[in-house]
Amino acid sequence: MITRIKVSNYRSIGPNTVINLGRLTVFVGQNGSGKSNVVDLIRFISDIMRIGLEGALNKRHGIKAVRRWSSGKPLNVYIHIDINSKDISGFYEFEIASDRKHDYIIKDEKASITINGVQNSFIIRNQKWINGPEGLKPNTTPTSLVLPLISGDKRFKPLVDFLKNMDVYNIYPDNLRKPQIYDPVKPMEEHGYNWVSILKDQPEESWKPELIAALGKLTSDIDDIEIKQLSGYLISKFKHGTSGKSRKAKWFESAQESDGTLRIAGILTAMLQQPYLSVIGIEEPELTIHPGAIPLIIDFINQTKWNSQVLITTHSPELLDSIRDGEVIRVVDRLDSITKVNPMAFDQLEAVKKGLLTLGEIHRSEGIKPKQLSISFE
Repeated sequence: MITRIKVSNYRSIGPNTVINLGRLTVFVGQNGSGKSNVVDLIRFISDIMRIGLEGALNKRHGIKAVRRWSSGKPLNVYIHIDINSKDISGFYEFEIASDRKHDYIIKDEKASITINGVQNSFIIRNQKWINGPEGLKPNTTPTSLVLPLISGDKRFKPLVDFLKNMDVYNIYPDNLRKPQIYDPVKPMEEHGYNWVSILKDQPEESWKPELIAALGKLTSDIDDIEIKQLSGYLISKFKHGTSGKSRKAKWFESAQESDGTLRIAGILTAMLQQPYLSVIGIEEPELTIHPGAIPLIIDFINQTKWNSQVLITTHSPELLDSIRDGEVIRVVDRLDSITKVNPMAFDQLEAVKKGLLTLGEIHRSEGIKPKQLSISFE
């Protein structure tokens, strides 16, 4: 899992920001504080591994939209990720600087990976290969990162695979209503466009029982789901069983289901997809969902965190009440247009630990406040 991120000047995030992560990390903060920018760091790294740095920047409308605004000289974007899992440990970092000839230039790039006690690493500085393992010296360019280019090298492939196999989801119910052309691309697309394809490609026993059980608890009468192919499109259908006298079971297409039902179906599909993601982020899972269904989502998150590291953003006191652990909270706040990320205030954390207040109660009354830290890079 990712144990720590060190970042400077990514979107609204300020300089020398250190974000410590656990198996589950919950980001809270006011609207506009920068929560989405924080979790987009994960999606950005993953996009780099899949479509390259240029593609990842273009997806975000260019380097100017990614680099924190400055009235003077453009700021450098720096990202460092520490990884420690049962299979690998190591880090990856790079720094993007401004350049007169190009929109941006790669100033530095470093990677290190240890597997079974064997370490491999490389250092690139100003497009010059400073150090690396024997037999590996790829061509460097001013605007391209090297790690995605050497993904086929068995010494670095596990690191690339870990970083590639991350995603952050913001599920839109309308995307789940539409018939879909089969899409074999994995993992599931961030807004849920290909959720039916994801289910179709997995053995039913890997998702169907849990999805039916969850939706049954949500609606009290969904007792089956099926994926059908019709005129080249995939559609999902939900069976609403008998819940009253002389009522016959009926099948409804996803277009006829509620926003809450579809959003839960999409979120659970993201968590049930295989192979499991190394890191999965979910933005505001409580949206369009009845507060009574939030414990259902939390149950799945608590199951998922043992297969995938989970990051979520939230405004919901009900969701926070279901979490109950202040140690997983990271408070995102914004001062003078700069986003900062810190653990929750010590006095509030102690009140939660002693059972005096719940996270939701603190959030409702005074808001969860950040611990005042001054952290610099090591």
